[in-house]
Amino acid sequence: MKKNQKQRNGLHSRFLKKVGLFCFMLAVFPSLCHAIDWTPKYAGGMHIGYGTSSTVNDVKTYSARAMLGMLHGIMWGDYLQTSIGVDAHMLTHYYKGQGLRFAMTGYVDLRGFYPVTSDFSPFVDLALGAGHSLKPSGGKTSFYCEFGPGIKYKKFTLSCGLQKFGNDKGSSHFYVKTGFYF
Repeated sequence: MKKNQKQRNGLHSRFLKKVGLFCFMLAVFPSLCHAIDWTPKYAGGMHIGYGTSSTVNDVKTYSARAMLGMLHGIMWGDYLQTSIGVDAHMLTHYYKGQGLRFAMTGYVDLRGFYPVTSDFSPFVDLALGAGHSLKPSGGKTSFYCEFGPGIKYKKFTLSCGLQKFGNDKGSSHFYVKTGFYF
């Protein structure tokens, strides 16, 4: 019986130490962010874009995509932004007589900025998430990735890069987006 009591006391003291460490970190983190000027602030915006499709399952498709999306997240000082994004895609197919198709993507976006001046910052954008095809009859959900450079001038952004829908062969796209921050 004493052995069980000692084990419970040991677990209880380890738990209290972890809670104390967690509380200490919560108290110190805002001070640390303030010391290195990483004051978090809301960073939300909208963007529109155009993308071309290069291949789908190793077949040249000649399709185009119009994109409309938004980002909501946190800007950590002048150097880092973490966001959650949602984009709507309208795909036009110029082959085999196929018409319009629709898709949605949801992703976590990470942007690293290099502020040159207070108004101008180039950045690198990385987004990982899932894309869901909304064909007229329904579709499937698959992996989504986006990577590319961009620039931010005041509240205006311009970016380009590559997008990947699907696993393995999937489809690869080149895109250009322009947008603004709220």
